[in-house]
Amino acid sequence: MVICGGVDLAARPHRPTGVSVIKATSEFKLEVLYVSEVYSNEEIISSLVKFSPIAVAIDSPLTLPKRGGLREIDRVLIRAGFRVLPPAWRSMTDLTLRAQRLVKILENYGIEVIETHPRSSVKSSNCSSPIELLEVHGIDVSRRLTRHELDSIVSSLVCVYYKSNKALVFQASDGVVSLLPRICI
Repeated sequence: MVICGGVDLAARPHRPTGVSVIKATSEFKLEVLYVSEVYSNEEIISSLVKFSPIAVAIDSPLTLPKRGGLREIDRVLIRAGFRVLPPAWRSMTDLTLRAQRLVKILENYGIEVIETHPRSSVKSSNCSSPIELLEVHGIDVSRRLTRHELDSIVSSLVCVYYKSNKALVFQASDGVVSLLPRICI
């Protein structure tokens, strides 16, 4: 059994952040233990740690570019056909700095943190939408989920695939981004 978290992080605490936690059995049967929108860093951390996840995937750059607007990992993703925003943009810098603060706190709890990009993960999965991706995994989508909740669940899925050594992992000197493998036909 693996418990993983996902965070669709907002750059600033007055905007909603999607947080989810998923449990996966060895047969890859998935159960959403928690999904909600929260705001403060404290709410994000407490929402996650109460489930003791082994890892959390965050939808945010975890590093800033050494110079210029893009990191090398961003260039790798763009060359692979994925669209990412430059971490040097003001709002993206705020997002990255907030993510870095959360990473330190989560790592102090012994939780591994990885970077992901839910929209690119849906594309890499070959599913037509986040809803199709969740349905393929048997995740109940009868409750209307917000965009942030959906992206957090996609991030949790990436985390599960990552911990199962089945994720698509892109690496460069300044970062690592995990996405989903091809899932939908």
